[in-house]
Amino acid sequence: MDDRRGSDREAITSAMSHLTHGVYVLGTRRGREQTAMTASWVAQTSERPPTVAVAVRDDRYTHDVIMESGTFSLSILREDQVDVATHFAETSGEYHDKLRGIPYDLAPSGAPVLLDCLAYLDCRVLDTARAGDHTVFIGEVAAGEAYGRDFPLVYDASEYEEALH
Repeated sequence: MDDRRGSDREAITSAMSHLTHGVYVLGTRRGREQTAMTASWVAQTSERPPTVAVAVRDDRYTHDVIMESGTFSLSILREDQVDVATHFAETSGEYHDKLRGIPYDLAPSGAPVLLDCLAYLDCRVLDTARAGDHTVFIGEVAAGEAYGRDFPLVYDASEYEEALH
């Protein structure tokens, strides 16, 4: 029976790998401290009011900053920005200023947003939910802007495996 569960888990993981989702840079700010990370588990959850949900692993530095600040931004990456996604995924914002040398501005909430991206959303946390080893932050979109009509970056694990190795 245990072997069956193991293969079922593998089958589920394999099937779930075919879900499509975009790639974003999630930014947040607490006082003078700001940080950003790559996020891909993001979804629109409502039109009125406009809300999005983003899942952040509980042990990520950015997780605690969002919990304390109650705000976050999403910079929506273009399909040619795998290198940007990789940059924000490589190290923890606790130890490195990942925004150094990257053109960014501050959204109305104070969260950093990339200047070179497809669009951004600025969000205020409305609620949270536990989901395994992640917290789902549900944010009301308070501001946003689109900068172009290019295609968004869609997550493909093979692109990141090559970029990280």
